[in-house]
Amino acid sequence: MMSRGRLIVAVAAAVVLAMAGCGGADAPIQNSSSTRPSEASIKRAYTMKCSLCHGSDGKLMASKAPDLSQSTMDLESRIALITYGKGTMPPQKGILDAATIRGIAEYIETFRELK
Repeated sequence: MMSRGRLIVAVAAAVVLAMAGCGGADAPIQNSSSTRPSEASIKRAYTMKCSLCHGSDGKLMASKAPDLSQSTMDLESRIALITYGKGTMPPQKGILDAATIRGIAEYIETFRELK
């Protein structure tokens, strides 16, 4: 039979392991900033973080969001806007890593081509 001290340590270890395995929907989307995320990962991040207001093709425009297919912003401006937010658009710094933000900014460029 296990001693009381060992039982407490075993229960504590089980709780820590269980908590470490939890990753809710609010968990940040992170990627090693030294590697470029896959296209699928970028599209997933756009869908999760952007499409509610901008739509899957950039044209939904809910909450006064601009039509991304009509945007004339350059890449660096889009990166800054996604990173720091503006108006009702929340900043994604600390939520998405820099490589994913850059990937989304580049992905948005494809909406201009879909017109």
